[in-house]
Amino acid sequence: MLDPRRGRGIALSAFALSVAAAASACTPPMPPDVLAAQAESQIDCQTGSTDVSVPENLLGAMTFVGDALTSVCPEQTLIEVGPQEPAKLKVVDGTPSPEDVSEFSAVCPAGDVIYVPLFSYPVTLAYNIFGLEGLVLTADAVAGILNGSITSWEDPAIIDVNEGFDLSGLPDIEVYTVDQDRGSVQAMTTWLSEEAPQSWSEGTLERLPGDINFGSSFEMTEELAFMEGAVAVLPVFEAFNAFVPTAAFPVTYGDDGAEEELIAFPDDPQLAKIGSGAMALSVDDRGNIAATPAVGGIPDDEIFDLAASKIILQEDQAVVGWPVLGTGHLLVCDDPADPLPLSVAQYSLRLAGQGALETYGLTPLPEPVRIKTFEPLKVTVAGEN
Repeated sequence: MLDPRRGRGIALSAFALSVAAAASACTPPMPPDVLAAQAESQIDCQTGSTDVSVPENLLGAMTFVGDALTSVCPEQTLIEVGPQEPAKLKVVDGTPSPEDVSEFSAVCPAGDVIYVPLFSYPVTLAYNIFGLEGLVLTADAVAGILNGSITSWEDPAIIDVNEGFDLSGLPDIEVYTVDQDRGSVQAMTTWLSEEAPQSWSEGTLERLPGDINFGSSFEMTEELAFMEGAVAVLPVFEAFNAFVPTAAFPVTYGDDGAEEELIAFPDDPQLAKIGSGAMALSVDDRGNIAATPAVGGIPDDEIFDLAASKIILQEDQAVVGWPVLGTGHLLVCDDPADPLPLSVAQYSLRLAGQGALETYGLTPLPEPVRIKTFEPLKVTVAGEN
């Protein structure tokens, strides 16, 4: 069994890459990735302030982007507002539905709506059993917990893959949910539909029924931190912020007859970057791009570029990642009379913007996906033909 924690990726900051010495006749040429980073740092600054609507569990993420943008363009600012507030930029934590786009278009009467992927984020099953970090849960076990057929921590589906853990005497499992559509639930149920179809017949959902429903993510995570035995489907960054343990998931890979298993741990950002390459893209007739959740842990060669991701693998380490990631998107009002929203969107998809989102705890888009977003966002990098 391969332990993914042997190798850790090194994320290179776009800000560090943008610093270079003055060129001279005897200076050797700079690497292409350094030149690309320098070119991307050259943006057309605007003047003014733009609101961006953000889901409650992602509050602060776009502030990171706004601070980075203001450091380059001092007269351009970005202000986060709540998910129900009207704004000409909107972040959704999953794949936008036609209803999402239609509702957003109501605030863009003078222009078209653009939407593109913005980031990924690993999703897991968080649980309140302190001192027992690192439980391994298979897709069948997660499906049974979420559909109510597994209510005891001593169920064979759990204890059989967790030798050495004492799970006796614990309260029954209670599933906590939020009475809102959540990209994390969308990602988890997509994974279960593909990996455990015999145990999970409900298909892809955005809300779980659960044992106890909460009105907000903050209410749920606050209660989760106090109720032993409770579980919830959460983005990994949200579970970490709540100081609750997170389950590890097994990932099977390799050709039939020679399959191997990796136990993936959610605290490894390198595994998240690899796993994000399992998303699938669709493009509408206007050029807008929608990405599915990234599930399975095996990246698509057309979606994922190992070298561009700045990931360092051990010699025998397979290119296998975290198997459940939600994909956040950015909706933009494309109004010629107001260039600020599109300007912010362009910056968010540049290396510096992606680096700011990574600092918050999100996973940058795979480089081939990020480049694809340039066309609908009308981004032209200096030096490109």
